[in-house]
Amino acid sequence: MIYFFLGFLLFLTIFAGCQADFIARQFLLHPTRLDPRWKPDFPNCEEVFFETKDQLALHGLYFPYEPAGGNMILFSHGNGGTVAEWGNVGVLLREKLDASVFIYDYRGYGKSEGTSTAASILADGRAARKWLAERENIAESEILQMGRSLGGAVAIDLASKDGAKALIVESTFTSLPDMAARLLPGVPARYLLWEQLRSVEKIEKYEGPLFISHGTADTLIPFEQGKRLLEAAGSEKKTLYPIQGGDHNNPPPMDYYENLRKFLIAID
Repeated sequence: MIYFFLGFLLFLTIFAGCQADFIARQFLLHPTRLDPRWKPDFPNCEEVFFETKDQLALHGLYFPYEPAGGNMILFSHGNGGTVAEWGNVGVLLREKLDASVFIYDYRGYGKSEGTSTAASILADGRAARKWLAERENIAESEILQMGRSLGGAVAIDLASKDGAKALIVESTFTSLPDMAARLLPGVPARYLLWEQLRSVEKIEKYEGPLFISHGTADTLIPFEQGKRLLEAAGSEKKTLYPIQGGDHNNPPPMDYYENLRKFLIAID
């Protein structure tokens, strides 16, 4: 009888975990697909397909800066949209920062194969970084990790575990349980989720240059979470850029890019 109860308890634990991950995917990930015939029309842009460790084909856009030899940015985007919408960010970053930029879609987004989970987006970021390092013949740790919102969790994971030339984070949450508590009160995500994207703990291990921006009026991810990430970071070279009155989906002002450019010049 005791084995029955133990087995039943294990079943409930696994079932609850799967349900929690399913719920997490519903509020965390909003993949949309692209027509396979879609082609980018951004200036000087390369369409790229690359492979994950589990042999899924992912899709991205590369915006090389000329002349070669400048900074390389891997940009991990938010939980909605595809490279078709995020491509303008690649053009803008290349123009404002004189850097080459690689933007990719997580599995299940755009033309990328598979289905995304909280854990799989980290693996996708790793595959994208590997492609960029091989494309430019540089060490993966020499790539600048940049992420917005959900993508900030990917950038923090990569930089904290393997290093990065710099880490740039826009409007990012502290952890998935913190967001679940805010958006899904009553779901005990802290105890059930397999992957919790605990950026506030990971960033403690990152000691390189850090630039965090966050809107002071962010109604989705509170400004306080951006401040907590900065305070937790192990870096001695860290900057917080508050976007006064900025909400979560507001584009950053132009002086944001000026400050970011100065930050990058200072670390070279």
